[in-house]
Amino acid sequence: MEFKQCILRLQFDSELYDSVTDALLSYPQEQLTFVALPVQAHTYPLENISEQVSGYKNKTMLEVTVDCEQSKSIYLHIREQLPRGGIQVQLMPLLEPDWL
Repeated sequence: MEFKQCILRLQFDSELYDSVTDALLSYPQEQLTFVALPVQAHTYPLENISEQVSGYKNKTMLEVTVDCEQSKSIYLHIREQLPRGGIQVQLMPLLEPDWL
């Protein structure tokens, strides 16, 4: 089964929000739209004392709906703009049922 559209999900430290959004907004092939949400990442080991006390790290999750074929180009653009960004990336196909 071939999928036409995908969700490109990025998760990163909240301090990188401006840099990541700038990278997406500067994507030259198309004007991208996206949603961003604050998330609590529960990971081990936690990096600093506030994370150890609270038990989580504040991060941002950002989702962009794109053509699946375009996702690699967007990913490479982000990596070019933020080579040391520490961004976790997931690509998920969107199902397109007949009733939608």
